[in-house]
Amino acid sequence: MHHITPFRFKIEDIEVSFPYPAVYPEQLDYMTHIKRLLDKQGHGILEMPTGTGKTVCLLSMCLSYILQKQPNFKLVYCTRTIVEMEKTLEELKFVLE
Repeated sequence: MHHITPFRFKIEDIEVSFPYPAVYPEQLDYMTHIKRLLDKQGHGILEMPTGTGKTVCLLSMCLSYILQKQPNFKLVYCTRTIVEMEKTLEELKFVLE
């Protein structure tokens, strides 16, 4: 995997570092909802179809939020299967590059 300069943009008061050169409107909307849930310290159910970038959006927004607002915050990510966890860890490596 080659290194891509992250695309940076703001969602309200958070500068988001996104590992792709562009963000789709539905991804931006998804991350905005995640940000507002984090602000409220609440719970939510968000849904997007398979292949739309849910994992990268969730990781990008949560990590950006934690770094800027809650540096001592811990993120717990659960999956149903080992395969899903492996895919998420690969995505996390890409987000953190």
